[in-house]
Amino acid sequence: TMSYSYLCTDLQTYFNLQTKQCVSCDMKWIKPGYEFVPNCGYADDGGRRDSRTQKCADNYWNDGKSGKCQMCSACPTGVGLRTVRQCNATVDTCCEPCVYCCVSLFIPGLVIIVLLACVMVGALTYFIYKRKNKSCQGRPIKGALSVLFMSILFLTQGRLFPQVSAAPLRMVLDDLDVLEELIIILDPEGHGVKCTRHLASYCNFPSTWINYTYSMRDSKSPLKTLLEGVTTKYPEWTVGDLARLLGEMGRTDAIVVLAKLRPSVHTV
Repeated sequence: TMSYSYLCTDLQTYFNLQTKQCVSCDMKWIKPGYEFVPNCGYADDGGRRDSRTQKCADNYWNDGKSGKCQMCSACPTGVGLRTVRQCNATVDTCCEPCVYCCVSLFIPGLVIIVLLACVMVGALTYFIYKRKNKSCQGRPIKGALSVLFMSILFLTQGRLFPQVSAAPLRMVLDDLDVLEELIIILDPEGHGVKCTRHLASYCNFPSTWINYTYSMRDSKSPLKTLLEGVTTKYPEWTVGDLARLLGEMGRTDAIVVLAKLRPSVHTV
């Protein structure tokens, strides 16, 4: 493998002239679908020999959390699995059934177990507070039941059709009803939950861009602006990619809204 440094054998490091040490490439330069070039493009004399990053090669992917692209996985054969989403530059292959990479699919047995666990926890919480904390006037009970309700709602409704999960992100912009619901729950700031501002950060948009977008919210929704920006910046992103980020943000309510998207003859 080509190297720009004689002093730094780790290709994800470069020689820093000030500290006289090999230091790691700065992850702030990495965006989904890219990886660092050898030694971040720097020679030992401090001169730049190449750009800091390069696109992932064919059959490799990177979600922006690593400095190096990973080889795409292949679904095992002969065990009843099928490919739900093909690997692209930003996400790995997803096989059915799949719990981690696809928000759309759940193993039926797992759903039953989790639902039963939620019901048991909710019931236990109810009786504990009813007997030992009557002065709270039902507020803890309502909070526990609210969590229980959201958990059941997500498990029973927060599932994307496989065709929807693999569809281009543009599908969200084209469905005005779903888009409007997402705008209502994601654009507002505060309330102790992550919003469009955080989603933009997850998508590697700079804070200056985010602040400007929110300053113009009276004329255009920050979420709509963000989704338009993402479809331009990352044209290979899918609805499933958005669902994955919303899951990382803890916004299962937004995933439930996404699950209202329905495949059509135009869905690819």
